[in-house]
Amino acid sequence: MQTSYKRQQGHAALLFTMIVPVLFGIFALATDGVRALQSKARLGDAAEVAILTIAARNADNSDVNPDIAGSGSQVNRDIAKSVISNYFYNQDSILLQDLKISKLACNDIPECREGLTRGENRFNEYRIEAKTRLNTWFPGNESIVGFGDTFTVGHAAKARKYVNKTVDVVFVADFSESMNRHWNGRIKIDALKNVMGNIVKEIEKFDAITDGNNTVGVVPFNWYTAEKSRNRVANFNYYADWTIRNLWRKGKYTEKPPGDKSYFFDIPLTNNYKQFISQFNRFRANHGTASYEGVIRGAQMLKTGKNPRRLLIVLSDGQDSGADQGQIKDVQHRELNDRHYCQIIKQRLSEDQNENGENYAAKLAVIGFGYDLENNVELARCVGVDNVYKAENEQEILDRILELISEEIGHLK
Repeated sequence: MQTSYKRQQGHAALLFTMIVPVLFGIFALATDGVRALQSKARLGDAAEVAILTIAARNADNSDVNPDIAGSGSQVNRDIAKSVISNYFYNQDSILLQDLKISKLACNDIPECREGLTRGENRFNEYRIEAKTRLNTWFPGNESIVGFGDTFTVGHAAKARKYVNKTVDVVFVADFSESMNRHWNGRIKIDALKNVMGNIVKEIEKFDAITDGNNTVGVVPFNWYTAEKSRNRVANFNYYADWTIRNLWRKGKYTEKPPGDKSYFFDIPLTNNYKQFISQFNRFRANHGTASYEGVIRGAQMLKTGKNPRRLLIVLSDGQDSGADQGQIKDVQHRELNDRHYCQIIKQRLSEDQNENGENYAAKLAVIGFGYDLENNVELARCVGVDNVYKAENEQEILDRILELISEEIGHLK
């Protein structure tokens, strides 16, 4: 009996010795298997965030490597690598050769083409495919099964950027003397001209994904605005109440102030971007500041547009001229704000429909650069503090404008 019991102990020990590697192998496979599933899910999240960021950035996606279809632009690849790396910090090795980024136009997407026939909105679709390699915890050996030294997971994601409605954009641009001062190593007015050139390039891109009917216009201002005939126009006349009652009428012609060496004029809404920039680059800044003159004239110009989206962006570097400069432009602006002139403008620009039966929607915003926004209270009162943005350099001016235009143009899904 005792011999039989010892024999059973020996069998158990032998079975245990044989089963342990199997159990450990199952444990290793389960552990790294769960990690693989978790990593795939994490890569899926990273891919979705990356493609949404790429779609929002709306950069050109010409393949950086013409021999590899879908390799994507360097800008978009950098965005994808940055996002994915943050999800796998210190753990991953992104397989760059397998990173694919593509952008499909509406004509390349059957669902979009079919939607257009039903009156639905046009959209672009961005797609990403990504793979990452991770080290295993239990690689296995000749005795114990495992995943090997590394395992690879892949995932794909896509985002659609819908193009809602075409947009009319009027820039109310500061051409007062302070714009001739240096800012970040460059003259402000030169920086503004450079930004404007980049902006119209982006609007041209929007034209490529819409019906090509977006328009842009500009109203330069110092103390006054001006027509192409170089006639100076004063939009504030007599007193604030009279001015508000006549907001939609062109102001009165006035003499050019003594010593004013500026040169500029209104450029009406257009999609002839080449001519727009050619004219804008010839303008010169000088004299004092009365931002409400530009706002009023800009609203009048925007009202002539036919697109359902209306956007007025004030670009300025300082507050209105005051008593210390021999003028009371800041006082006049305060009087207009006390009577809610910008709210009246926004409401009027948002009324009615265009010839296609689309409802108008207007937005006013200010981008300030080179000064403290808190010192320009009246512009903030005009558009609302939530619509005032500060820029520290040219790129931030450009980014802010693109954010505003993109907000009006489309959304992501």
